[in-house]
Amino acid sequence: MAAASPLESSYLAYVDAINQRPFGGLSEYMHATVTLNESRMPLAEFEKLLTDDMDNAPDLHWELSMLIADEAKQQVGCRIEFRCTPQREFMGRQISGTVKCMEHMFYEYREGKIATVWWMPGELVAVESDGTRTKG
Repeated sequence: MAAASPLESSYLAYVDAINQRPFGGLSEYMHATVTLNESRMPLAEFEKLLTDDMDNAPDLHWELSMLIADEAKQQVGCRIEFRCTPQREFMGRQISGTVKCMEHMFYEYREGKIATVWWMPGELVAVESDGTRTKG
């Protein structure tokens, strides 16, 4: 397997950071102002979106299933899955039990840090305790 490129390594470190508890912030990986789906916001506001989800689902964990990095364009695309067992309302829904979701994310880097994020959330799917999808 080929070694990770600098951009891939940077993105993998970002994913490690969002999986850390306690959450330490993302200033090492993102600009002070970021754009999420065409909305500019301070990094603290972006982090609050994540920490609200972490508070509602303390076991929230992201795992990459696909990663593509274009060093020349400084862009990353990925398919990332999260699993969690929400304790309160999560992503606008009342959830009972464990769920997973496959998201598609695209990132644009500027000066070595994430500047723009495009987020396409997938459907929340209930999973059994053994990790398989609930039928129905």
